[in-house]
Amino acid sequence: MSKFLRNKIKGRTPTELVLGEFESFVVGLVKGFPTVFGMCLRNVVYRILGMKIVGFCWIQPGVTLVNLRRLTVGRNFGCNTGTYINAIGVIQMGEDVLIGSNVTISSGLHPIDGRDQSVFSRPVIPMPISIGNDVWFGAGSSVMPGVAVASGTVVGANAVVTKSTEPYAVVVGVPARTIRFR
Repeated sequence: MSKFLRNKIKGRTPTELVLGEFESFVVGLVKGFPTVFGMCLRNVVYRILGMKIVGFCWIQPGVTLVNLRRLTVGRNFGCNTGTYINAIGVIQMGEDVLIGSNVTISSGLHPIDGRDQSVFSRPVIPMPISIGNDVWFGAGSSVMPGVAVASGTVVGANAVVTKSTEPYAVVVGVPARTIRFR
């Protein structure tokens, strides 16, 4: 077995590996169903797979969710097409969270320091992400591991959130910076 695969499965039980593969397969099957039927189907299937959902969530077709058992969303959660959410390090979202298209929220950090091991073969470091209530992520934005996005924050299109935000901040740019408050 390659060093890459050994590092990817290091510290995971056989049960965790099988559940992860099963989740990926099922998410791949249901993520493309269109219309309200598809949204209802995803709500049911994602709950069965362990995602903690309060109320009904609007997850459009083409959204990729990984590590559902570590993902919690509050009431009135909306997520648009092309978005990728990986909760390897746990992601908790409050109520009234709206996510635009092609947003990336990933709670796994890939270490880059040192030359003894290739970046490709290093294990991911899980780092939690918390997202408050009444948060909107513009299209194409990204949230880095370990960040807390405060309640009321608006993240502008294509912004990269590299540090925690203040309540009701409007952040834009790469890296994201506060330009005003709502």
